[in-house]
Amino acid sequence: MKLYLIRHGESECNVKLRLYGRTDCLLTEQGCRQAREAGAKLRGAGIHRCISSPLIRAAETARLAFMDRSVKIELDDRLMEQDMGLFEDKPFLEMQEQYPELVTAMLKDWTKVVPPEGESFESLRDRVWELVCELRERDEDTVLVSHNGPLSTIMMLLLEMPNSAVNRLWFEQGCWSCIELRDGMARLLYFNK
Repeated sequence: MKLYLIRHGESECNVKLRLYGRTDCLLTEQGCRQAREAGAKLRGAGIHRCISSPLIRAAETARLAFMDRSVKIELDDRLMEQDMGLFEDKPFLEMQEQYPELVTAMLKDWTKVVPPEGESFESLRDRVWELVCELRERDEDTVLVSHNGPLSTIMMLLLEMPNSAVNRLWFEQGCWSCIELRDGMARLLYFNK
């Protein structure tokens, strides 16, 4: 089985340089273009199933990527981005000024820092792993459309990397990555293609 991983296209919150996770924001025009590009790049992959985060930026990316094909799109809360708690939808520079040590620690290794009143890395890791285990049981090629946090965590888990590896895995918008799962082993086939 192959898992195709797509990060949502550029969102309005990306452009405004805001800290956000669960905040629902729309794709920009460039984000819509990136979504269509990711879908076009996967045209020959024979994909029939897509699971997306329900947040607008991801769900719309999935819809645009596969709008001209009969790909079933399911929404799953386990693919949502990390809840940033009190940092949700706040200007990045403002939070960096108000909480310099905390924001610096988050940028260094977000697996060890919980945003105030937000979600821990362990919680995010557990929910995405639950989904991956279900997908392994179904054993069918599937596209996951999500956010950098869940996608980097899925890759880290499948490739048996340490938690800190998520800090170095960055999913580009408008690209796809692929991990093949066979005989209980995971193999990275493509990253940010």
